Amino acid sequence: MNFKLAVIGHASSVEEIEEIVTHKFTNIDVYKIEFNNDEDVDRALAELKKIIHICNGILYTRKEPYKLLSSRIEHHNTVRYVDIDTSNFIHSLLRASYHFGVDIRRASVDTLDYASIMSAYKSLGIPAEGVSPQIVQIDTNSSHFVQRAKEEHLKNYESGLSEFCTTNMRQVSDYLTEKKVPCVLIAPSTDTYIYEIRRILLSHKLKKLNENNIACVCISVSPRDDFYVFHNTVLQEVLELNKIAEKIAIFAQKIDGALITVSNVEYVLMCNSSNLEFATDNFARIDILTSVYTNTAHVLSIGIGYGETVKMAKANAVIGMHNAKMEGGNRAYVVYSPDEILGPIEPNETNDVNPTIFDMHLVQIAETSGLSINTIFKIDCLVKQKNKRNFTSVELSEQLGVSVRTANRIIVKLEHCGYIVEVGRHVIHERGRPSRVVRLLF
Repeated sequence: MNFKLAVIGHASSVEEIEEIVTHKFTNIDVYKIEFNNDEDVDRALAELKKIIHICNGILYTRKEPYKLLSSRIEHHNTVRYVDIDTSNFIHSLLRASYHFGVDIRRASVDTLDYASIMSAYKSLGIPAEGVSPQIVQIDTNSSHFVQRAKEEHLKNYESGLSEFCTTNMRQVSDYLTEKKVPCVLIAPSTDTYIYEIRRILLSHKLKKLNENNIACVCISVSPRDDFYVFHNTVLQEVLELNKIAEKIAIFAQKIDGALITVSNVEYVLMCNSSNLEFATDNFARIDILTSVYTNTAHVLSIGIGYGETVKMAKANAVIGMHNAKMEGGNRAYVVYSPDEILGPIEPNETNDVNPTIFDMHLVQIAETSGLSINTIFKIDCLVKQKNKRNFTSVELSEQLGVSVRTANRIIVKLEHCGYIVEVGRHVIHERGRPSRVVRLLF
């Protein structure tokens, strides 16, 4: 019987993978689901629901479609997504230099974080002080994020902040190319696709060999003691919980688990125990504990339960989760039976890392402009709250709770570094000087 593989993603990537399967593999039937932009979510979800019960494995062509659908459907079969890394970005920089002759130090980049981008430049021998990438944030929890990415890239290029764009999304690449913007697609290699398909086949075989070896992971999200020091708005709390949900979805992929979202603070993962033990180095490194603690103002309480049945494994996982919660979270317990409990398992690196809840992009802006991270964080929250980027200096002063003179000083510093541009003047009173209207570029 042939292996049935669903491939979900942009039409061109799906066609490429189907061709790879045809030439490199045998006994695999490909079920194609095109997912060209974020407006295709409902249609792609409906198509997946029709075939998921007959599929042995699912391959998403990128992380974005995986994150969009993983919160809407339970994956009971082997699932992988094809990711990009620093090496793919380096390749895109070299292509941009060769094809367009641009200054590769001035790129508009999406998908990758600041640390990965700077690591790529460092590996090419380019000093950090000469690099000024413009990072386009991709938030799959927000509607029309693909359209927003197109607009941000175009804005960075037309304002002169970048000389070319590099993106992980084909629809963004096609759009910018039509606009005559120098653009390079950060795309996985053929070998990467082959590697992920082989992983799906291997994981499926392992599951068949160990179908009765069940593990359940129960995760509860709760705020740290210093939560309210950082969070002044409901919006920021929602954004942070969305970020944690993404991390849990990625952890589910890492252990080849079926993810069930109970609520925005409770999750259940069902997986093969061998996969879980391998991914966590036999529970020596449960990295998601460290990741959530060091990058957010929340902690996780994790219970890992074993059992001969799903019901028994889940009951034991719940015991472990409650034990972790009673001790303040940021730890895990492994429960084989109510009388056989291993733990607490705490993150290895927590004491070695200075916890920060701020996005590295915001840290970069603060360091470059000479403003405090709290000021940059307030401005970032303001943009998300108001869902707009144009403000007068008076509006900015009122929202930040500072004088107009101080607001103007903040604007000047950000303007000098290319994070703000003046787009007009606004007359508030009949007398007096008009107030500047500025557009925030981050």
